Amino acid sequence: MNFVAYKILKILCEFIPGKKSRHRARRVIQPRYMALAYSKWIDDLHNNKSLFVPITNKPFKRKSNTPKIFAYYLTQFHAIPENDAAHGRGFTEWTNVAAATPQFVGHVQPKIPYDLGFYNLLDINVMRRQAELAKMYGVYGWCFYYYWFSGKRVLEKPLDNFLKSDIDMPFHLCWANENWSRLWDGGNQELILEQKLQDGDAEKFFADILPFIKDSRYEKIDNKPILMIYRPAMFPVEKIRSFLDTLDTLARKNGFDGFWFMASNAFNFDKPVEYGFRGIIEFPPHGLGGMTDIVDKLKISTTATFTVSSLTRFINDALYMTKPNYTLFKAVFPSWDNTPRKAYSNGNCIDISGDEYKQWLNGVIKWTRENNPQNQQYIYVNAWNEWGEGAVLEPTTRYGYKNLELTKQCLENL
Repeated sequence: MNFVAYKILKILCEFIPGKKSRHRARRVIQPRYMALAYSKWIDDLHNNKSLFVPITNKPFKRKSNTPKIFAYYLTQFHAIPENDAAHGRGFTEWTNVAAATPQFVGHVQPKIPYDLGFYNLLDINVMRRQAELAKMYGVYGWCFYYYWFSGKRVLEKPLDNFLKSDIDMPFHLCWANENWSRLWDGGNQELILEQKLQDGDAEKFFADILPFIKDSRYEKIDNKPILMIYRPAMFPVEKIRSFLDTLDTLARKNGFDGFWFMASNAFNFDKPVEYGFRGIIEFPPHGLGGMTDIVDKLKISTTATFTVSSLTRFINDALYMTKPNYTLFKAVFPSWDNTPRKAYSNGNCIDISGDEYKQWLNGVIKWTRENNPQNQQYIYVNAWNEWGEGAVLEPTTRYGYKNLELTKQCLENL
């Protein structure tokens, strides 16, 4: 019996008189229906090439009024001793990405990289190609995650290699200042590295980032290097304010007009001025409202605990059009699915179509042009390469250069 026939029988089961009779019919039909639905979906994943968007033959041409799109950039694509000890020798983000499997019919997993493949970021030519692709599609720069623990840096080699290179790509840093745990949640369980803010840390931090902010490619506003801090509320207000004040003083002593401090809105942070920041750079899916759970997905796994959500109402009703009383750089993502990183435990897959991403980004561009001064026309995308969270602009084998192409189209509409 084929899939369509089983689907019809599954529907007819609901019209059988008697609760016990319906239950018995479901027990017979449901496993066969699920097996055929899963088989059909796997076949589509392996063989459907119609969704692949080829590389553009019309690279983006920037105009003077084009907003600057920065994409968050993850450096965890090379082995380091800390990850070897915590997760096994040779662990990188690719370990979880490649092991992912579909958890419901319609779930695109694993996401396989196209163009650069499963790259190693210790190879500077990888970053060179990434920069070529970014500029080809209008992505202006990268916001590098900076992993720093009271003087100890990790995942730093790609950044150091980039700094020594001639790659023409603007960038700035985001201090990823949360605990590093095996659970990928920034919490205090199964810690790999604990995040502390100790006496003298400001001076050490400044010394470590000085070579970066002195680089001509480092993004600055009014001679103030942009420095983002992911999770300011990890520390008491007085401590983070003192930390920022010291950094600002040191910057002025080194030829800058201070720092342009920005926080993220992760974990509902909404008091940037109180903590000493100019404002917030959004970090979706943190701060998103109007998400609705999708419950009608045919779940393949009976043990995995994750949610499937929709952003349709959030985007259609333009719930992102907010205007706070502080500086705000808005952000979007083209896709989100952190089930590979979460090992299918408390993960979240957000169902967002290409049309919805384009609508969202177009709206954010419009908001930015109307609300921010010309020297603050910044928009962020989560992310360039967060493969473990399914948030990627980079090409995939299924969709090709689709997310990059949609981004370029939004900028070309100006």
